[in-house]
Amino acid sequence: MRLAVAALIALPLLTTAVSCASDRVTWADAEPSVAGAARASARRSAAPQHDAGEAGPSAGLRIDRALRAFVSTRVESKQHPKTSRVWASAWDTVIDEVGEACQTPPRASDLGAFVRARATLEVELDIDRRRGVLLPDGIGRRLTAALKAVDESVGELRQANAPGTMAPVPRLDGELVLRAPLSPLILSSPFGVRSDPFSGQRRFHAGADFDAPEGSNVYAAASGLVVYAGAQGGYGKQVIVDHGDGVRTHYSHLAEILVQPMQAVDEGDPVGAVGSTGRSTGPHLHFAVTNFEGEFLDPIALLDVPYTLIAEQVKSGGKSRQAFTVRKRGDTVEFLSAK
Repeated sequence: MRLAVAALIALPLLTTAVSCASDRVTWADAEPSVAGAARASARRSAAPQHDAGEAGPSAGLRIDRALRAFVSTRVESKQHPKTSRVWASAWDTVIDEVGEACQTPPRASDLGAFVRARATLEVELDIDRRRGVLLPDGIGRRLTAALKAVDESVGELRQANAPGTMAPVPRLDGELVLRAPLSPLILSSPFGVRSDPFSGQRRFHAGADFDAPEGSNVYAAASGLVVYAGAQGGYGKQVIVDHGDGVRTHYSHLAEILVQPMQAVDEGDPVGAVGSTGRSTGPHLHFAVTNFEGEFLDPIALLDVPYTLIAEQVKSGGKSRQAFTVRKRGDTVEFLSAK
């Protein structure tokens, strides 16, 4: 799921670190079936290399160089109009170079670069489409082909049990499963319509709030890649993690950020500390989940935590916290005020 509405939250990050420019359009112009499959399969007989020290730059090193150039060129291009050829040229080059890099048998140390390539290029394409900058013809098809080659390289590493390969986002019966971002988990305000704590008006709350002492560790709910880490208006200090398939988790109002953009994290890794930055009434974590269409999902419905346990934790939180009992009907989780 690739964040759309949330993309506006997630992308200042790469606008401070992006680059590339060139008119070369070789591999990138190939049909997806050729670029993503045939060209990749041409090296399938070669087993993934586990950093054996073979000559020449690895696929990961080549990809990281291309991404750094892409980022820096985009930063420099801000002075150019949206119709400037420099924007399209940057895309031509990075797609070309990522595709060519994937023709090299992968090494275990390449994994991070493969993850960075997918996250960076998908996110930046979404930004450019929103801004209306000049893009190369057929960029969607060409990027899909390049990322297919990236995925095939990651698949080779997984099949070879290369160290560091990340498991897919956990799922149960086809549904996404996330781990609790705090321990203990004390729900203070659920997902859905509520009274705004500042205005008193009824407004939609696009996440779930969990109370915790300031400075408490906030954990990644699943393995993924940090695509944003910084200040974000009313959300205060915020971290956004991309888990693949367009799924992103958002951790807001942090007192401290413990990760960097483009950093890979495992489930349970600390990403920040609970705080009250931004539009906040006190220390808590605002936890949100978005899908590839930009829709906000109910985080509680996705957490691998017994609903009754959450309710009991809320009840034990003291008079200042509203208590909820939780009832699940099909795909809907209802929060009922405890009497």
